[in-house]
Amino acid sequence: FTKILPKPLVPIHEQPIIEHIIDSFTSHKCNEFHITVNYKAKILKAYFEELRPTYQVSFVDEKEPLGTAGSLKLFYRKIKKPFFVTNCDIIVKANYPSIYEFHQNGNFDVTLVASTKEYILPYGTCELNSDGHLSHINEKPKYDFLVNTGLYVLDPGILKLIPDNKFYHITHLIEDVIKDGKKVGVYPVDEDAWIDVGQWSEYQQAIDRF
Repeated sequence: FTKILPKPLVPIHEQPIIEHIIDSFTSHKCNEFHITVNYKAKILKAYFEELRPTYQVSFVDEKEPLGTAGSLKLFYRKIKKPFFVTNCDIIVKANYPSIYEFHQNGNFDVTLVASTKEYILPYGTCELNSDGHLSHINEKPKYDFLVNTGLYVLDPGILKLIPDNKFYHITHLIEDVIKDGKKVGVYPVDEDAWIDVGQWSEYQQAIDRF
């Protein structure tokens, strides 16, 4: 797909991913969207020109790819209140006003939306004792994690931490926020609330779930 289309335009049934994402926000009366673009930017812009949406869309061009957060520096001093940032290959079906309220009530500088995820190892794992001998076998053990979904709320003040015109991921920003002594909150959502379409196997599951 992405040899032909920018990833946000990969279709899930009759709509591209990005429209499903935007619909998640417009259903909560969010109507202003900024899209940072580089790869196949003209195709994405043309799509929205043809679509003529009722909400406001603006584009920020990256001359070179800047990672998942590098282009956010362009919004420093332009955005005055906390705002959502999302990857364009994930859909999170959650209460967005509740996430925003959680961010503000906690006085967080960054809120990361995390999904519960259970992994079952399809093998028996061997536990050794202090002598290096077998102690016991755990048959198909389960492990529970909180997984970063790719949806965030950011306080505009932290954008000053982002270097100018440098490839920089949002995980780098979160690390720098923590180093700077600021607060990062984690808002958990159910595993079923998060749809990741960034990989082929996940994409096929997303088609089945919609």
